[in-house]
Amino acid sequence: MGFSFPDWESRREHEGLRDAWLASQDFAAGQLDGLEADCVLCGMRTTLQLRGNPAAPDLREGLVCGHCGLNTRLRAALQLLRGQLAASASLSQPPLRRLLARLGLGGPPKPPEVYVTEQATPTFVWMQKHLGAHLHGSEYEPDPGKRHALTESLHSLGGTGEVVFRDLTALDFADASLDAVASFDVLEHVPDYRAAIGEMARVLKPGGACVATFPFNDLPDTLVRARVGPDGEIEHIEPPEYHGDPISGGILCFYHFGWDVLARFREAGFARAHMVMPYSLEQAIPYGMWTLLAIR
Repeated sequence: MGFSFPDWESRREHEGLRDAWLASQDFAAGQLDGLEADCVLCGMRTTLQLRGNPAAPDLREGLVCGHCGLNTRLRAALQLLRGQLAASASLSQPPLRRLLARLGLGGPPKPPEVYVTEQATPTFVWMQKHLGAHLHGSEYEPDPGKRHALTESLHSLGGTGEVVFRDLTALDFADASLDAVASFDVLEHVPDYRAAIGEMARVLKPGGACVATFPFNDLPDTLVRARVGPDGEIEHIEPPEYHGDPISGGILCFYHFGWDVLARFREAGFARAHMVMPYSLEQAIPYGMWTLLAIR
C-alpha cells in the first residue's frame, strides 16, 4: 500500500495522504520501542527498536527492525527497489524463457546489474545478501589508504569485496549497462546534482529504474542550502547542515529537494518520474517515507 504522484498538483490536498498523516500521528504517540510489526524486508514478525529521543521520535531514521537492523526509510525504499527489479525481470524475459520458467525448465535467469551509491554500510551488506543482484557499490573516497580502512569496515559488517571509488557525476559504467541505480540519502550532498542525475540516466538500460531517497521538503521548489561559488568556495545560503557518513562523520547537505526534482529527472532522459510514499502502519511504515522512483 502507498501513494504515488507525478507532480505537486496531483499531490495537493489529497484526502488519502491527509488520513495517512493523521493515523501516523496516533502511531507516533504510541509505544514504539519494543513494538511488534511485520518487516517488509525480513518477511516476518519482528520487534522494533527506537533510537534517539523517545519524546520526539524520528520515524524515518530512528525506528529500526530488530532483525535486519534497517530503519524505516531504508526498509521502504529497498522493498520498492526489490519489487521493481522483480517486475522488470518478469517483463524483460523473452516469451520462450518465461514459458520454460513456468514449466521449471531452463537455467536460472541472469541476475540484474545494480549500482548503489554506497558500499561500507549495513545497507550495502543487506543488498549483497538479499537483493539477488550483481551488486556494484562505491564510496566517494579517492585515497587508497582510507579505502582500505573502509574495506575492512565492510568485511566487519559481513560484506565482501573491495571498496572502490566512484564519482556520481562521472560514473565508469558503460551506457545502458545497468538495470537499476539506488541512492539512499546521497544526492543532497552532490553540488552538481543535475550532472549526477544525468549519469544515472546514461548508465541505465531502457526501462531501468532509479530508486532514491533524499531530504524532501514536500513543497513545489527545492531549497538550496549551499552552493559552490565561481571561486570554488562553498557559499552557505542557509545555516550549515551536516549528515553523518561512514567516512568523515559529517558531510554538508546542499539541498532539501522539492517536487521540481521530478522535472530534473525527466529532463535528464527518464521516461517517468514519481515521488512514491510507501505506507503501512501494520508494517511500521508511517507517513513521510517519500522515495523517488524514475524509469529510464
